[in-house]
Amino acid sequence: MNAKRVDLLNIGLILLSAILAFQYPIELFLVSFIFIGPLHYFTEINWLDKKNYFVNGPKRVWLWIGLGATILVMIPKFYFFLTTTKSGTFYDGMATFDSWTNAVYFLSLVAAAGFVLIKKRAYWIALLVPALAVALLLNSDYTYKSMIGLFLPTIIHVYVFTLLFMTYGAKKSKSKPGFIAVGLALFIPAIIAGIDIPGDAFQFSPSVLQKFEETGLHQLPAQTAQFFGWNDSLVFNVNGGLELKLMTFISFIYLYHYLNWFSKTSLIQWHKSLTWQRSLVIAGTWIFLLTTLYFHFKLGLVIAIFFSVVHVILEFPLNLISIKGLFSKEG
Repeated sequence: MNAKRVDLLNIGLILLSAILAFQYPIELFLVSFIFIGPLHYFTEINWLDKKNYFVNGPKRVWLWIGLGATILVMIPKFYFFLTTTKSGTFYDGMATFDSWTNAVYFLSLVAAAGFVLIKKRAYWIALLVPALAVALLLNSDYTYKSMIGLFLPTIIHVYVFTLLFMTYGAKKSKSKPGFIAVGLALFIPAIIAGIDIPGDAFQFSPSVLQKFEETGLHQLPAQTAQFFGWNDSLVFNVNGGLELKLMTFISFIYLYHYLNWFSKTSLIQWHKSLTWQRSLVIAGTWIFLLTTLYFHFKLGLVIAIFFSVVHVILEFPLNLISIKGLFSKEG
């Protein structure tokens, strides 16, 4: 399938994702994140590994950086997801640890910029020293924490970086349907914002809402609504018009982000990096994850979040290459 046909397919996938998001704003997010997301993470990590994560450095050096950063980010997350204790010295220590994980995301992004933009490693100190200072000085800043800790691994990765990657691909292939797809993906949120969604438009299953809130997945729309001043608390109001619009947007971008990856198979050729052994490992890990989710949903979810975070960080170099390519005359 050539680039233009893939872009036409993506126009259809954007519309499909939007329609489903309008119909099932919460359910679609849960299904996408739990079932489709892990397959995206596993197959993309395998492809990135074959490409040495698009860095000019020792083999798999970015893999170890990404894994190390993810472990640091996820240590307190595992604790908070699985503990029943909400107080105490150890809990307070984990809360403090968690408040500094924003720096891990930020410094990982800066390190990726070093690999992509700086050829001489000796010059990295000119990048990392001020970056470390920024991470230390801004750690308690609300805007910094929201942009780095909340939006970077979620909305920025899923929506902004996907749009940049699509635009870069359309620019390289000079595909009109590619630019139409980008425009449509930008226009859908405007439609979501403009359409009136009554608070009583949906009758959500109590079990779905329970899973949504107990696992903490409601924090993404709740914290986003709070950041933009739409909500004063971190309780997600399923009957709130603005919050339902936000949930519709989040469901749309997550489903399309995953579908976009699989639609580009013939162009990126990521399937050719799959050996029988790696395919079995991916299938086995996915089945293990689904089994864990069935028997212990919270444990399975935090494992899924671990793989989500690691794939976000491992993709940083590629994201920066796409941005660089957009502003390059040769791109």
